[in-house]
Amino acid sequence: MRVIGFLLFGCLLLTGLPAAAQSPERLSATDVSPPVWGVLEVPQGPGPHPGVVILPGAAGWRPLYAEVAKAFADSGFVTLALDYYAETGGAAIGSDEKLRKWPTWKATVRNAVEYLKGLPTVANRPVGLVGYSRGAFLAVSVASSALGVQAVVDFFGGGGGGTDSLEQEVRGFPPLLILHGDADEVVPVGFAETLRDAVVAQGGQVEIHIYSDVGHAFNAPGASTYSESAAVDAFRRTVEFLRRRLAD
Repeated sequence: MRVIGFLLFGCLLLTGLPAAAQSPERLSATDVSPPVWGVLEVPQGPGPHPGVVILPGAAGWRPLYAEVAKAFADSGFVTLALDYYAETGGAAIGSDEKLRKWPTWKATVRNAVEYLKGLPTVANRPVGLVGYSRGAFLAVSVASSALGVQAVVDFFGGGGGGTDSLEQEVRGFPPLLILHGDADEVVPVGFAETLRDAVVAQGGQVEIHIYSDVGHAFNAPGASTYSESAAVDAFRRTVEFLRRRLAD
């Protein structure tokens, strides 16, 4: 497993430093709207394999997301690191612009799931969503309406961040893994606990791990919030969860 690439992505989110990695390209057909832009990585072993869509945080695409995709591919998943801002651009947290763009971002994620399912290397096997911060909020908002999504991993995010209520989002929700720090000052841990309670109340399955004295983007080397032990443990938990939940 290319754990280093996975651990470093958070640092890039915070610093914007360049990395030698692939850039997003248009992957979907010309008649698909909104289009799917991103970087695709495929395991070396024979397929078909389950799929994973990676959803960046509010800062949007950064080159090292390609390394994150490679880390998941090395772990056995056909992985698409999605640039869901490609057509719309980003938007400030809590802004009206974000809410206007949210439905388009959701549609982009659904199209990304359909794109993965249609690849011969996936061949309609199940797909998981792995979201970081805003990407986690987006994963939660779209999971129930994206056919084929059978697992969601929420890194330091939550629910109810878009145009639907949390109760609407979690109806018929797939199995969920929540990874959060109890010292998160950007997305307080209460978001994780509220999401867990909402999914459980609807009869869904939730696994949650709260890291003690750990802040936001805890897999960000060089940042004050970085925790190597939490970053390594979270990657291990994510891969194990996805292997179990996407095995069908």
